[in-house]
Amino acid sequence: MDETPIIRACQTGDRDAQRLLFDQTSGRLYRFLLRFTGDPEEAFELTQETFVKGLSQIAQFDGRSSISTWLHRIAVNEALQQRRRRETLRRKVDRLASGTAGAYEVAAEMTLRLDVDDALERLSDEDRTILLLKYHEGFDYRTIAEITGSPLGTIASRLNRARDRLRTLLGDAYAPAEEEGVVAHPTKEGQSIQTDGQ
Repeated sequence: MDETPIIRACQTGDRDAQRLLFDQTSGRLYRFLLRFTGDPEEAFELTQETFVKGLSQIAQFDGRSSISTWLHRIAVNEALQQRRRRETLRRKVDRLASGTAGAYEVAAEMTLRLDVDDALERLSDEDRTILLLKYHEGFDYRTIAEITGSPLGTIASRLNRARDRLRTLLGDAYAPAEEEGVVAHPTKEGQSIQTDGQ
């Protein structure tokens, strides 16, 4: 579907076009943000914030990427900013609090079974972002580079590093087929980037 007429209408302030753009893209953005945050309410709020910011800046959209890629870039930035704000607040609360968790709580946490969502939550924001963009959203390397603002040449190594960290957290339970042998990762232009799955 040619999204150009919708985008142009959005750039003129057409509310119907803005609503149509939201209807067409918000579901995917929400699912991505839900996996990123693990919190339906936070994901909903971030989806709304992404569209508020996106529509306020839509005049700057130049069409060099798809509108979905552009909105995902905004969503990633919004989610990371919110994480930083919460981490700052958490550190302030920790400084005010006293005492440490009891042995029971520590033991209970250590014996919890890790699943993929738990493991993703334990990853850094950078690792979680790149894994979700690749495996949850299905973006190719070039699109991931556009969304994250990273050089295309570093995406493969960053993804391998993130997979290694996820595999460490999950232990032997994480053994996707992609890890075996040489894998070609296609880009939109039909080129491929070879990785050795390590």
